[in-house]
Amino acid sequence: MTNVLKGLAIGTMAAGMMFAQTALPPAAGTAPAAAAPAGPSPDEIKDLQAIQSKAIATPADADARMAAINAFVAKYPTSQFKGYALTMAGEAAQGKGDSGRARFYYEQAIAADPNSDYAMIMLGADIAQNIKPNAMDKAAQVAKATKLANDALGLIAKRTKQPQETQAQFDAEKSSDISRAHMTLGLAAMGDEKYEAAGKEFILASDADAMNLLRAGMAFNNGKKVDEADAALNKFIAVPGLPDQYKKMAEDEKKRGQQIKAGK
Repeated sequence: MTNVLKGLAIGTMAAGMMFAQTALPPAAGTAPAAAAPAGPSPDEIKDLQAIQSKAIATPADADARMAAINAFVAKYPTSQFKGYALTMAGEAAQGKGDSGRARFYYEQAIAADPNSDYAMIMLGADIAQNIKPNAMDKAAQVAKATKLANDALGLIAKRTKQPQETQAQFDAEKSSDISRAHMTLGLAAMGDEKYEAAGKEFILASDADAMNLLRAGMAFNNGKKVDEADAALNKFIAVPGLPDQYKKMAEDEKKRGQQIKAGK
């Protein structure tokens, strides 16, 4: 994986999601189908929403969120929102670049709720982007990241709309998470040096994040599929309002492709 592509691998995911606010949990009485019959207590809902209400703009904010979630889990060890809360902690850790803590929280989220498809996606992405080319466990890491993403896709397909969601909200979140799962599959394929397969996964992921078109172009070029790379990069350059720095990256990547095509 090129250094540029590694930097892109999860950078925009972090910028766009790790320090963003996740949707508020459902109010008491509108809990997910898997919830305990009694539902969450008002205090539990209040505490979790208080955690969410504090924006994360700095690493210190991320640390504060993780500490608050640790306290929440200790106070409500059987909470139906335990997996959800731990996933938020994983996002906070990943947003500040703490891969070890992010993995810990995502793994704990999945243990608390085996249907935590979003935690699976994010854990898989973190594993995939950190695969080393000559690592002894490279194949195992590729397999783990791939399985996490595919398991998440299976769970996403079974989602049902909750009473507090509009159909548009449900459809948008589902589509976004499907795209993120394909991004994880793309990262895993990059780690496995299967560049054409990675490019195809990034194309599938581009519906939710146009940056995946740039990733696709880089992956296709690495696999010497220059025409496919050009198509992805041209589509990326045409994105309305694209910052100049990203446009230059795409144009430079197109030049790299032409050099590859010329055998230089």
